Amino acid sequence: MKKGITSLLCIMLLTSVLAACGASNKGAENSPTPDKTDKPAETETIAKPTKFSIARGTLALKAVESVEDINKDKWVLELEKRTNTDMDIQLLPHKDFKQKVSLMFAGGDLPDVLVAYQSMTPSSKDMKGAVEAGIFMPLDDILKSHGQNLLNAIPKEAWDEVTSEGKIYSIPQYLSVQSRRATFVRADLLEKAGLQAPKTIDDLLPMLREFKKLGIEQPFGFRENFKYADFVLGAYDVLPYSTMYEKQGDQIVPKFFDSENMMKALEMYKTMYDEGLMAKDFATITGAMWTKSRDAGNLGIYNANANQLGIYQSELSNSIADGKLEMIASPTGPDGKGGMMLYNTTLEQAYLNAKLDKTKAEAIISYFDYMVSEEATTFFTFGTEGETYTSDNGKVTYKVPADENERYSEQRRDWLWIAKDGAFNKDRLPLEPKGEEMLAGFESVLPNEGRAGMFFDPELDSYTQYPDLAPKFDEPSKFILEHMVKMIYGDEQISDWPKVVESWKTSGGNEIIKEATERFNNNVGVIVGPDANIQ
Repeated sequence: MKKGITSLLCIMLLTSVLAACGASNKGAENSPTPDKTDKPAETETIAKPTKFSIARGTLALKAVESVEDINKDKWVLELEKRTNTDMDIQLLPHKDFKQKVSLMFAGGDLPDVLVAYQSMTPSSKDMKGAVEAGIFMPLDDILKSHGQNLLNAIPKEAWDEVTSEGKIYSIPQYLSVQSRRATFVRADLLEKAGLQAPKTIDDLLPMLREFKKLGIEQPFGFRENFKYADFVLGAYDVLPYSTMYEKQGDQIVPKFFDSENMMKALEMYKTMYDEGLMAKDFATITGAMWTKSRDAGNLGIYNANANQLGIYQSELSNSIADGKLEMIASPTGPDGKGGMMLYNTTLEQAYLNAKLDKTKAEAIISYFDYMVSEEATTFFTFGTEGETYTSDNGKVTYKVPADENERYSEQRRDWLWIAKDGAFNKDRLPLEPKGEEMLAGFESVLPNEGRAGMFFDPELDSYTQYPDLAPKFDEPSKFILEHMVKMIYGDEQISDWPKVVESWKTSGGNEIIKEATERFNNNVGVIVGPDANIQ
């Protein structure tokens, strides 16, 4: 009996299914409005994930370099899900990044997307040859059709830096604030000494002397090559770096040609050295040595990346319970200005392989376009709702990382965020220790300081011929550095600086000046900042 009933039910069910199929083949006028849950056609039209390879530097982040397989990271998988992509991320070691890229160019084995480092613009020496050879795709048309959010979100100045011969070649990470380095001071020492933070460079030495009386080992935190110890040079507008050229007469020369102010800056460093206000072995203080002294509370004032204030405060508190670190406006010089060198508007930038077909290229641009959306900002900043944050009427409560694994996970998520403002994250920063202070610094202190001279992109060819005269972005040339150090030690007279300038000129500098002046006069790859002395 049971078997009979079962058979009858099966026949009835089969009949109803066939009837439904027949009805579905009739004209639309005879078809009922489908239920919201009945969407077989929509399921069939979902696009397959866009597969593409992307090569990216690790940026020396342990969070990235220590992961066993970045392509299996949960944030990578979540990003792929949100953007309907399937990425093959190829990590390039930070210390060998440019070498690895050069090998890619030589072997012709390029990924679909190459994320280049800061300064690797289309007109730079690193990328110019590849761009001119047609290795990378011009992006103007495809950005107009699939990257409107990118075009609207990224400042024009950043797009200009990644444009060559009138065409955009990469998608840049940009800086809304180009002054990234700040001046940090021990506020607890100021309180004990009954002093205000130094406003001008003339206020510096009296403060350092009081810090020494309080037992501070290195009132002025110096490290080799003047790294993160150069606001004195900035105050006198004589930073001896690659972006610091200016117009003197009818020539374009390095800023250290201003002998009067260069000697004043060197005299201040020498006074610090003579009075024991900075380390006696200042010329050989490595980054690791400097960090150890800083965390131990042995430094009174120094330069650092502005977004590190909270981290440095935490390290200081571990050594000195009542130690208090504060970001201040860098002391100003004779012209009322101060600060360190300004960065370019762009940081990392993504290039697309010219061999990509149109459909795939469009999907990749859409992937980057997603990154400037509100949804993406929330994802990259806070992660996934219910796991790393909760939301109540639009107010986000974030689960701040509590251990190393969680911090590394957060850093990997942020590392994936290429198309963004690389200066600071206004949503995440307030959640950091000293976060509100850092945010205030980015919004009201750093935009009002920093030096920007003239620089060249690509770099001057004469640097290759005279490498000892070639400065770096944040380091003097070997030739200039040696004389600066000798003068602070007292092995050479500071009053002889004009002789150093003349020696630099006869050692190949005249060729550098000639090329720089010709490039300026012909407007070939020259970027002019507000401190270039152009009237």
